Amino acid sequence: MASSLARSVRITNAKEFAYIFKKGRHSQSKFWKIVTSKTEYSFSRLGLAISKKEYRRAVDRNHLKRLARETFRVNQDSLGQLNYVVMAKKAQSINNIEMTNDLLSLMKKAINRSNS
Repeated sequence: MASSLARSVRITNAKEFAYIFKKGRHSQSKFWKIVTSKTEYSFSRLGLAISKKEYRRAVDRNHLKRLARETFRVNQDSLGQLNYVVMAKKAQSINNIEMTNDLLSLMKKAINRSNS
């Protein structure tokens, strides 16, 4: 598998974001908020919405985006057929391992909720 996300796996269209925010299920944890919805594709897709209000520095926003993309890419096969929109909550410090584990557990919880 390639080390980057294919264009087909990324959610980039504003209409898709709006639909997912309106119809999706919202979940949150200590570091992340996610909105999930079923997808018509046979694979999961990822959209990122890291707010400038929460993280003023572009360096921090880009770091969080890389962290979320890598977590998604590595676990993509086990994430089911869902659209994920990931948003970061304000944190005092960014600990990669803790934030990655937190996002992964939140995604797994979303899968369990969608199956029930």
